[in-house]
Amino acid sequence: MAKVSVEIPDELLADLDEHVGDDGKFVNRSDAIRASIRKTLDTLDEIDQRHGRLDEGGDE
Repeated sequence: MAKVSVEIPDELLADLDEHVGDDGKFVNRSDAIRASIRKTLDTLDEIDQRHGRLDEGGDE
């Protein structure tokens, strides 16, 4: 698995951390960020498909 480094504003990171941990939806920050990326890409694919910009096979 590749490792990526990103800069995230403190406020956004604090919001993310509210969803991470024992009482959160995600085990750790990496899990939360991966889920967010997947959801964003799925949403973009849906938008592209509606506008006829996505190949029939998709890029899954």
